[in-house]
Amino acid sequence: MIKFAIISFPGNNCETESVRAIKRNGMDAEIILWNDSSLLDESRCYEFDGYFLVGGFSYEDRSRSGVIAAQNPIIDILKKEAGKGKVVIGICNGAQVLVESGLIPGFDNYDLSAGLAWNEMIQDGVVVDTGFRCDWVNLKNVSPKNRSAFNGFDDLLHIPYAHGEGRFVFKDSEVLSALKQNGQVLFQYANDDGEVSTDFPITPNGSTEAIAAICNPAGNVMAMMPHPERDPNGSGNQIFQSIKNWIDRKQATSGYKSLGENKTKEDIRDFEDSDLEFFVRMIIVDNTERTVETTLKKAHFDVSLKRYLYWSVKLADGADKKESALKIIESGELANLNKEWIYVNIDGKTYFYSKDQGLQLVDMKINKYFVTCDLKNFVGDSKKQTINSHTGEIIKSIKGGVLWEVENTDDEGLYEIIRTKILYNPNSMYVMKK
Repeated sequence: MIKFAIISFPGNNCETESVRAIKRNGMDAEIILWNDSSLLDESRCYEFDGYFLVGGFSYEDRSRSGVIAAQNPIIDILKKEAGKGKVVIGICNGAQVLVESGLIPGFDNYDLSAGLAWNEMIQDGVVVDTGFRCDWVNLKNVSPKNRSAFNGFDDLLHIPYAHGEGRFVFKDSEVLSALKQNGQVLFQYANDDGEVSTDFPITPNGSTEAIAAICNPAGNVMAMMPHPERDPNGSGNQIFQSIKNWIDRKQATSGYKSLGENKTKEDIRDFEDSDLEFFVRMIIVDNTERTVETTLKKAHFDVSLKRYLYWSVKLADGADKKESALKIIESGELANLNKEWIYVNIDGKTYFYSKDQGLQLVDMKINKYFVTCDLKNFVGDSKKQTINSHTGEIIKSIKGGVLWEVENTDDEGLYEIIRTKILYNPNSMYVMKK
């Protein structure tokens, strides 16, 4: 019987329904932890015809969704197994892991050539909402039938989705063109009549060209954001029947067009001018900071990290900087003062804020660092609107990011860390560095 390994990372939560989906479609499945020695030493790989990366929040989405899981040794095993023609499917968080690992789109050098960015709901060219959503959508098969293990049918799918970062994005338009020409864009969001549209709610996340799923060149690996495994009595089963038929036929993966190699360009920028800079740091242990530091150490960077939320603010003309800084802090929008410290840089001087003493001048130096920012400033725009509603129109703009201070390195070491893509995805983010 065809058997799948359901790979479970810390924080995943869709293992059970994934097992059910595999079994109700005439196959078998076993949940296996990401660090299981029998997979890592390949002693049990012969037992499995495919691998399923499930939904949830691996590593609590620390740094960004899917990226920490993508650094694990099990991914190297999946690359080898996929190279043998075995099926690999990633749903929701699993899709994010496949994209962050480079298995999707599947360039020969596994270049990070796509991103899954924060949802953006668009109607008639206007952003009407952002963030997490869950509902039902239609998916249209837009690649030739049986182009992959996953699209051996013509019917429109009607399945659920639930995600906050599901918007497929590409830094280079040539990458998207290559995927379309190679038939790797498998499913797009569509209305009840099968007409593809990027408008919300047909496309729930603003995904480029309404893309919902992409396969690799060989057609045996797929990253899909909606959840066919959560549709026990409906059309989602067709995905799994397609997989079963593909494996039963021993479908060849030869004859496809390789994407070759790619090198996505870095996006490193200078800091913009600002009137105020805020730095927010956890009082208790920052789990994201610790997880990312551990991941860098495993990648042979013997460094120490400090993580700050970073806010760059331009004030309205005539606004007093110190008075405005106090109003912004006391709005509670940039920091929870019960669990976070907040500092503000005003005209080259750094102040620490406390409820009892207000702004107090401190000697704070952040040495080797860079800031990672989303290409679309959704959170900053929201903060501006909320703060201005409480304080008057004192803010022209506010941009948010994450400041990473790196100890035990030099400038070249900083660039090497940036180039790992562990801390930013150039398809959806950029880096500011002085």
